[in-house]
Amino acid sequence: MSTESIDPIVKRAVADGVVERASKELNKLIRELAAALDPFPNFLGISSIQAVEIDPSGVADPEKGCVVVLPDGVLYELVLRMLPGPVDIGGVDQIEEMKDLELAPGDYVAYAYAAVQELARILEEREEEREQPSATT
Repeated sequence: MSTESIDPIVKRAVADGVVERASKELNKLIRELAAALDPFPNFLGISSIQAVEIDPSGVADPEKGCVVVLPDGVLYELVLRMLPGPVDIGGVDQIEEMKDLELAPGDYVAYAYAAVQELARILEEREEEREQPSATT
């Protein structure tokens, strides 16, 4: 048994500092990756919404709804509302709302890490597509 005393308040403060630093670094990475995605992807094929859905498997909060990253590199909760419209033009209209995402610091790290992973994956796919020789050459 150790004779040293562990101060849980100090350890919690150290952990808070680690999470804060991780949040800042991940935020910076998200912004860099989002800026590199030109054109930024459309959300589910909806041309009026440029967003990438973020799903931090295992820690996603179902009450948060659909979490997305936008071209500005910021995480938001996307709320889509369907409104009945004139039947002759399709019968449905939609309104998109981007709500500020309120997360505990540790949850933000999980979502931000998932955003970095997803944006990097998209960039890698685009790079691979550019490197493949064209079928017409």
